[in-house]
Amino acid sequence: MSLTPVQVEDKIRSLVTEITQAQKALAAARDFEVDAEHDYKSAERRAILSDDCPKVRQDGVSAAERDAWVADQVDGMEFAYKIARAKREAAKDHLDAVNTQATLVMALRRSVEQAYAMAGAS
Repeated sequence: MSLTPVQVEDKIRSLVTEITQAQKALAAARDFEVDAEHDYKSAERRAILSDDCPKVRQDGVSAAERDAWVADQVDGMEFAYKIARAKREAAKDHLDAVNTQATLVMALRRSVEQAYAMAGAS
């Protein structure tokens, strides 16, 4: 399929719009990740300071057992944080892919312009 310079310019405009949307999605995903991490860390602190939290003693509960109890208390928050991080990483991957497409289209534009220039010169 051969493209005209106008078609290439249309594709570039489309990609600029897509880049802007991808940047906004990445910013939102970053904000969501920060909020999820804050919620998780806050829940972790609340759990470890809770009266219900097992107290580490030489003749009783080990630090590993206490940590396992805390982890169990905040499991849902940790999962939500990991999901938020994965969504942010996916948004970044999408932005990178769109930027790569834009770079390729810019290179294609140069080739198309050269081809049209050569066709017009002959």
